Amino acid sequence: MSFLDALFGKRERSSDVARERLLTVLVHDRVKLTPDMMEQLKADLSAVIARYVPSVDAGAIEVTLLRGEAVDHLKADIPLRRTPQKL
Repeated sequence: MSFLDALFGKRERSSDVARERLLTVLVHDRVKLTPDMMEQLKADLSAVIARYVPSVDAGAIEVTLLRGEAVDHLKADIPLRRTPQKL
């Protein structure tokens, strides 16, 4: 069955998607970050990181809030472009 799941893609149940969305809203509400503030935070982080690390694609940076057991986490996923090595 895993081959068929990989071929056709396994769909998430709508209840799981709704639960994830609700958790995201609750975390954002708890931390008091509006969507506009999250976008500004992402833009600021992108600008600072791109200044120090030139191989960063600033448009590909993702910033998310994750709900933890005792604390919430701000996660930044920062992909780096590989540069060819000179021999």
